[in-house]
Amino acid sequence: MPGHYFRLITVVITSLGFLTASGIAQESAGGSPAGYSQVVSANPFGMILLPWYNGEYERTITESITLGLSGSRLPWGDGSGFYSVGAALRYYPNSGAFRGFFLGPRIGMYWVTQDQNGEIEDDPWTQGQQRVEEDATGLGIGFELGNAWLLGSERHLSISIGFGATRVLNGMTIPVLRLVNVGWAF
Repeated sequence: MPGHYFRLITVVITSLGFLTASGIAQESAGGSPAGYSQVVSANPFGMILLPWYNGEYERTITESITLGLSGSRLPWGDGSGFYSVGAALRYYPNSGAFRGFFLGPRIGMYWVTQDQNGEIEDDPWTQGQQRVEEDATGLGIGFELGNAWLLGSERHLSISIGFGATRVLNGMTIPVLRLVNVGWAF
């Protein structure tokens, strides 16, 4: 099992390095910022390597501020998992929307469903036995920062990375990981 995680981490770090280097090279090629107002993106590595699904829609509010809506799902067993729906306000101080360094606040709803060690209890409604589950739901407020690139001759291909943290009002802290989101600007 540790070998699986080591391979996963190695693939992710190598991919981030290559994408970051190629993104920086593309940015230095020059060109005016594209006048796109929306980006739709997802993390393809999460879908391929893990059962982690996320998607995001980001729209410009001003030349350097965007509003993003996102959702994610990370199942880890018989109906157990982590689910979230959120919104992020991103400020791009240097290059305009969808390009360069960004930072900003996040807010969202978070659900965690967890089996309690596979315990079984009698269920009078189904006349049998059923797993005991513990659910947690909460509103979270946080902060994130990262970097985004628009690549290609038409600058439609969007690649972004980032990280941050969210504090759920029940006291739990959730890391915000944007390993590599790949999307389309339009």
